[in-house]
Amino acid sequence: MTTQHDTIYALSSPPGRSAISVIRITGVKAFFVIKKITKKRVWKIKHQNSYPSYIYNINNDLIDEVVLTFFCSPNSYTGEDLVEIATHGNPIIVDTLFNTLKDLGLRLANPGEFTSRAYHNKKIDLVQAESTLSVINAKSRRGLQSSLRGMNGKLSNRLEKIKQNLISSLGDLEYELDIS
Repeated sequence: MTTQHDTIYALSSPPGRSAISVIRITGVKAFFVIKKITKKRVWKIKHQNSYPSYIYNINNDLIDEVVLTFFCSPNSYTGEDLVEIATHGNPIIVDTLFNTLKDLGLRLANPGEFTSRAYHNKKIDLVQAESTLSVINAKSRRGLQSSLRGMNGKLSNRLEKIKQNLISSLGDLEYELDIS
C-alpha cells in the first residue's frame, strides 16, 4: 500500500549506461537515509548545496563516489526534504543503490509520484503538473516552448485572470438581472 507519507526514490535520468545517473529521494526519512548510506552522523545540510561523498550498502560495501545535493522542505520541488544523488552511470551502481534504499525501508516511486507530491503539497498547480509531462514528451521546439510556459506558471496566471474576469462578469450579470 502506498501513502503520501512514504519516503520514495526514483531514477531521474534515463536508464542504461551513461556518464552520470541521478537518483532522487523525497520524504521525511530522506536526510536520515543519506546519513546512513554515507556513514556520516552529522551533515551540515544546507538548501541547494552539493557535497561529494562516498555511499555504502547496509553491509558497509562501497557503492560509489557521488555528489549529493540537498533541497530542504518546504523549498524543494515536492515540498518535502529531497536529495539528489549523482552517481556514475553504471546500471550495477544504480541497482545496488536501489536495493540499499529498499533495504532501508524506502519505496520505489510510482511514475509521476514526485510531481503528484508537488501538486498535493501546493508547490505547483494542475496546469504545471500536466505541463511537466508535456515538457518531457515535447517533439518540437514550439511544443517545448508552449509546455515550458505552462510549467513556469504563465499559463496558470493567464487562466486565473480569465477566471477572475468571468466571475466579475457573472456578478455584474446577476446584479443586472436582480435589478431589472
